[in-house]
Amino acid sequence: MRALRGVLAVLVWLLATVVLIVSVVLCVTVLLLPLGIPLFALGMRLYAYGVQLMMPKPQEVKRGVRKRLGLRPRDSVGDDVKRAGKRGKKAGRQLKKKGRKQVRRTSRAMPG
Repeated sequence: MRALRGVLAVLVWLLATVVLIVSVVLCVTVLLLPLGIPLFALGMRLYAYGVQLMMPKPQEVKRGVRKRLGLRPRDSVGDDVKRAGKRGKKAGRQLKKKGRKQVRRTSRAMPG
């Protein structure tokens, strides 16, 4: 797909070059200046479109950055819920353990 986009971009750039050459010739002849200026703008727009075709899509860029940084995909909501549940269980166990230790300490410290 990338190669096809590259070939299409090159063709658009060639078309833009031809349009720009024609527009410059029309602008040189002062009588056809009103035709040359809009044609020049069209050629510049075609160049911009060709550059857009060469650039990767924003989704591809995001995916590549996430892959390099080792981040998980954003659409894994179910996994987030499971992970939060596991964290909650773990925190509850740790709190329970600390509570038991505290009770033991206070019961040892109390005379009687």
